[in-house]
Amino acid sequence: MPYSFTKIEEDKTKTISFVFFFLIFVYFAAFWLIAVLSVNFFNYQASPRAFTFHFTVLKFSQTLIIFGFAFIIGFVHWNWTTANLIVKILGVLKAEKLNPKDRYHQMFQNIVDEVSVATGGKKMEAVVIPTMAMNAFALADFSGQAVIGLTEGMLARLTRAQIEAVVGHEAAHIVSGDCLATTITTSLFELFSGVLRGFEAVFRGGGRQGGYSSMRVSARGGAGVIVFLMLIYMLLSVTKMLSQLVRLFISRQREYRADAIAVRLTRDPLSLAEALYAISYRWRGGGLPAQELESIFIVNPLYSAVDEGDGLLSEMFSTHPPIDGRLGILLDMAHSDVELVVKDVERQAQKPRTAVPEIKGSTTQWMAHKDGAWQGPFDMMQMMTLGWMRPETWVQRLGGKKVQMVYQDEDIRHIVSKGEPGKAGGAYQCPKCSLPLNVITYEGTEVHKCSSCRGTLVEEKDVQRIIIRQEVGFSERIKKIAEGISREEKLMAFKKINRDPKTLLRCPKCLHPRTRMMRMFYTEAYRVEVDKCFMCGLIWFDGDELEVVQYMIEHSLNKSRS
Repeated sequence: MPYSFTKIEEDKTKTISFVFFFLIFVYFAAFWLIAVLSVNFFNYQASPRAFTFHFTVLKFSQTLIIFGFAFIIGFVHWNWTTANLIVKILGVLKAEKLNPKDRYHQMFQNIVDEVSVATGGKKMEAVVIPTMAMNAFALADFSGQAVIGLTEGMLARLTRAQIEAVVGHEAAHIVSGDCLATTITTSLFELFSGVLRGFEAVFRGGGRQGGYSSMRVSARGGAGVIVFLMLIYMLLSVTKMLSQLVRLFISRQREYRADAIAVRLTRDPLSLAEALYAISYRWRGGGLPAQELESIFIVNPLYSAVDEGDGLLSEMFSTHPPIDGRLGILLDMAHSDVELVVKDVERQAQKPRTAVPEIKGSTTQWMAHKDGAWQGPFDMMQMMTLGWMRPETWVQRLGGKKVQMVYQDEDIRHIVSKGEPGKAGGAYQCPKCSLPLNVITYEGTEVHKCSSCRGTLVEEKDVQRIIIRQEVGFSERIKKIAEGISREEKLMAFKKINRDPKTLLRCPKCLHPRTRMMRMFYTEAYRVEVDKCFMCGLIWFDGDELEVVQYMIEHSLNKSRS
């Protein structure tokens, strides 16, 4: 590492102390100026003529009181912000914990574990943001908790080597200590941005209603109120700029250092260069929550010409170094050039698709021992419907010699495993066919599919992941169905969905007699009928419906980008 542990702790302590006292100073300056403006405003109101007005400066005792008040407010602000700091920011980002059954999430967790070992065993938690955007972030707090987060779009579009490089970059922020300072400053000073946005909304609202001239006050009083509010607005703008300067003081150069540490950890500067290029030019911030928290991300979610420039202005007002500069350093290390990176990223975007997995009934049959006699043969689907099957039931494959208990047979042990409430024999029942649903991996995540009607049961939170990941290809039949729906969109706008209670499906998970899935369009933009349970969030797609929704959204996104 470029710095010793002692040096890292010293730098971190100095930075945190500076941020704390700067917060107190911001509150003091704000309260002092507001007090001065208020005193002089009322003096102006009381003056019979403008030429008798004298500017009043606060006394030392009054200034001291304001400082004490600012210190108390700043101290409360500091403690409120730093308490459960990571939980608050993850809530704003709408981040989620990893699903251990998701193949993409498993890969991410493995990479984080490997990088953790490479950094000396620093414990880091992995989370994901369910959005198509491509970005990454790191957070840390005073308790030592550290979090590395990636978007689903990044997991879907980058290779394992590229993700390793990005995780190495974020881990570098954590082990170097600058992640804590960035996390704190980002959360502390966003309060001013929120207040400023509130004032902007008030001014816009006043403008729509005829402006502040419509207030029922005297012309002189109305003008005074406007001046007073404008001065506060200007003060908040200056405060926001000062707070940004603190964040920018921490942000820009640390990205170069994190890139260098990531290369030391992974020995792969080319993959990091490819990842930065892919993030910068593809979906860097589309749909990403809390884009104003740009300091915590590996690349600014919003493109900024200042970020991509050089010179004093860019040094002062940009949160990240220019991408071209970062790429140049990394490519020099890798002895490569930008043209090769562009070709590799473009080739990766055109990766071949896999076929939609088909669910077929098992041809294997078993004999089962019951009441002192062998019964059967039964195929897997038949065995799943037998009410007397137990983990200790003796079974034998037809034509085989080995006799074993059900729980010892890897192919059928799941039919007697304890499942979630609403599952029979560890499997959901098809809401249409009443047959056990098969658990399959589709677009890297688990879904439940019926081998008879080919319908698919999916958790609501997994649907967006499936749509983001473009791993599975689509047949011509799916394309024709989707194109047919698109052509009929105008007519379908008047189409009514049959919501007769007798035809509504029962939720396979809830199984309550009164709990029915609601028949609805997936969205008004993609009018494919699905069934959704608003109690547990499960969504049922009839045969081909999930693939049609995927194709329609993907086709629409490709058209908008071309």
